[in-house]
Parts: sequence; C-alpha cells; structure tokens
Amino acid sequence: MFTRLFNFLTAKGRHAVTGKSSPVTNAVDPDFARLNEVSPLKKMSSQLQGSLKNDETTLEENTLSTSVVRREAVLNNNQKVAGYYFTLTHGVNDRAHNISERIQRLYDEVLIGNILGMDIQRLLGHRLAFIPISPYSLKCQLIEQLPRKGVVLVLNTLAELSHEDTRENAEYLARLVTLKNSGFRFGLEGDVTLPGLQPFLDLAEFVFIDIGANDIPTIKSHIDVINKQASNKSLVATNIRLLDEFHVCAKLPFHFAQGSFVSSREEWVVPAINTGRIKILRLLNLIRQDADNSELVEIFKQDPALSFKFLKYINSVGYGLVNKVHSIEQALPVLGHHNLYRWLTLILFTSGDENSLDWALMENALIRARLAELYASDSLSASELDELFVAGIFSLLDILLQMPMEKVLDQISLPPLVVEALLYKRGKYAPYLELALACEESDQDRIVDLSSLIGLDLIQVTAHQANALIWAVEASE
Repeated sequence: MFTRLFNFLTAKGRHAVTGKSSPVTNAVDPDFARLNEVSPLKKMSSQLQGSLKNDETTLEENTLSTSVVRREAVLNNNQKVAGYYFTLTHGVNDRAHNISERIQRLYDEVLIGNILGMDIQRLLGHRLAFIPISPYSLKCQLIEQLPRKGVVLVLNTLAELSHEDTRENAEYLARLVTLKNSGFRFGLEGDVTLPGLQPFLDLAEFVFIDIGANDIPTIKSHIDVINKQASNKSLVATNIRLLDEFHVCAKLPFHFAQGSFVSSREEWVVPAINTGRIKILRLLNLIRQDADNSELVEIFKQDPALSFKFLKYINSVGYGLVNKVHSIEQALPVLGHHNLYRWLTLILFTSGDENSLDWALMENALIRARLAELYASDSLSASELDELFVAGIFSLLDILLQMPMEKVLDQISLPPLVVEALLYKRGKYAPYLELALACEESDQDRIVDLSSLIGLDLIQVTAHQANALIWAVEASE
C-alpha cells in the first residue's frame, strides 16, 4: 500500500491521475460537461422553478448554483477514513434546511447533481459516500443516477416522517424499500425517538447522533433508546469539533465519528517529538541543503527501523528494480534526493503512534496539497507546483507535531515562498493554499473571493475538489 501511495505522490504519479497535459476547463473536460448536464438548475422541473419564484422565503437561485460541495471525513473505530459526508457550503446548508419544502428539494437536487458531476464512482471503491437528503426528495430522479455500491442516503428532517398522515408515511416507506432493494444503504439523522419512526429505523443501517448539542448523559441515554428500539445499527457521532470530544466518543459505543476534529488546532502543551521524527526532520533539512549522500547515510544508520522501511520500499515490486538493493548507500542514488524528500514527508506523517489520527491527517494533507496544486496548474511552473504541493502537505505539520507553526518551521528548512505561505498566509503560493483551506472550512464567501482572484469559476473549483479527493483516496489505498 505504501509503495502505491508514494508512486501517487511523485510528480509522475500525480500527473497520471489528472495530468497537466489535459487541464480542467469548461470547454474540454468531461467532468464539467457532465456537471452541466446534470445540473439541477438547468434540468429542474418547470413546476419547481415556478414554486421557487413564488416562495416568500426564496433562497436565491444563484446562491445554490454557485455553491461548492463540502466534504467531512467519517472515521471508523480504527481511526481511518471510512467515508465522506457531503453537503453544500455552510451558509447554503443552514439556510436551505430552515425554510420551505421546495427549497429543501432544490437543495437536495443541487447537491446530488454536483456529486454526480464528481465522478463519484471512483471514490466508492475505497470509501463510503454519505449523502443527506430530506424525505421530500426521495422521489428525486437524480437519485436513480447515483451508483448503488457505497452510497448511503441519510434522511434528515425526520419530523416529516412523524406525522398523522399515514398514507404519506406509507409512500415514503415504500420508496425507501424500493431504493434499498436496488442496492442503496440508508441512515437516519435527527431524533429517531419521534413517534412513527420505527419502520424507518428498521430499514436504516446507520444512525447519526449530534454530540455537539448534548451532554454525555443525554448522549448515553439516546444511545440506550436506539439500542432498545433496534439492534445492530451503526452509530455515527457527528459534529465533533475538538479532539477531547473525539476521545470521549471513542469510549462510547459509536462505530464512526464525523467532524472537523482531525485538523483542529488547540492549545497544545508542547510535547517532545519522538526520536524517529527528529531524524526524519534532520534528513529533510540535509536534503534541502544538498548534503552529500554520506551525511544522509549516517542519519539512516542511527535509525534501524527507518532504514528497514527505506530498503523495503526500494526493493518493492512497485519500484521495479531488477536486482535487490542491500544497503542505504546503494539505495540513495537509485531514488534520488527529490523522491527521497517526498518519501520522507510521508514517513513523517505515519511514524507516530499506531492508534493516532495520523493516517486520517495525512489523507487530509494529501487532498489539500493536491487541491492547491490543481488550482495553480495553469499559473505556476512545474518546480513551483512541486513547492506548492509541499506547502500543502506541511500546512498540517503543526497539528501532526502538536506545536505552533512558528516552532515547526524552526525544526525544518523550507523554501522562502513556502514559509511565507505557511507562516504569514501571503506570497505567490498563498491564494491557492488558502482556497483549498476555504473549501475544507466551507467558507463560501472566501471561496468566491479567492477563486475570482486566481481566475477560476466555481464549477472548476468543485471539479478540482473532486479530482483531489479521489486522487488522495486512491493514493491512500
């Protein structure tokens, strides 16, 4: 697996997925053509368009049409990324779910349409895709275009399923049964204790519990009620913002955890960096200083575990050597300083505690780095793109090492433009990296401003997000 990941990380591997020879543009890229084709704003029914214009609480069409898909990682009990929960950006999401049925249906159509344009099939071989929809949208025709394998439709607005109109409830239930029989999986998000929800709970595989709005006794009580109502449900803790919250959830009978906690910055008590990571940082600095291989060999000799990993990688089938390499001295010229730097960057993320969140953090870093690189693919030179990719990877080193970025940069030598982007959020690389961050944080206003600044439209922003996500997921397998 690690060989595959490294091959993806090298320039050759990255360009093999969506190469610079065929950049994403509105004119030629099939993802854009497909996105436009399924765009619900173009294919929305005339009845829905009319009702939208007459709705006194109308969510403006251009607000939805220019919204960007937001992703949030869902981790399993092994603290690895099991899937992604997709919504539109925060402002649009909040407004759409606090107004009318018509707007909620429109929101769901836009979300599903954009997901269809992401070539999600490539993602589903490796991760689950959790897609929230309201009961009003169960008959949406775009659902039929979604792949069956790996898609979990998450029903929200559960109060709509808990009313006295038994005929309408029966219609919802029949539609769910039909969709489930066709291969879809289901989840419920909200208060599943509402009257009339038992048949829907029986069909669901996942139950999402918002831990951000409740204290621990309430959460435990909620879990107990669910377990009494239905057994063998996968419980998902949602809205986890802090690592402390995640650690509390890890002690409760949750199967999955969702939220921004993986990349949360907190008030750290500066820890001692483990000796393995210290040696990796020294090697990275020596490579930046263009040190002789003999100096690198000396550091490797001080860490047998690191030497073993390096030789195992260089002799792997994926690297394709005819004759085995038996020493670090032989291996260094084969790999070269440039690729060694990239390999050590990966090892830096994965050399910590096996029970830590480092693998999930690395996947986040790969997505961020690749996304920034794609945003700049028509604007920067190849060497600058490499530096920008490094900036994206290293932008999470403060979280990995649990120390402020200023102190991290005291430990490692980086190009001036990378330091300027990481430390001061300015300079040549900053707009591309900041746009990638804005997409992670679901900041619609910043996304609009930064994409305009670097000359991208929001359809391109969304398409690049999809490519970066799928690339990183495939690389991590």
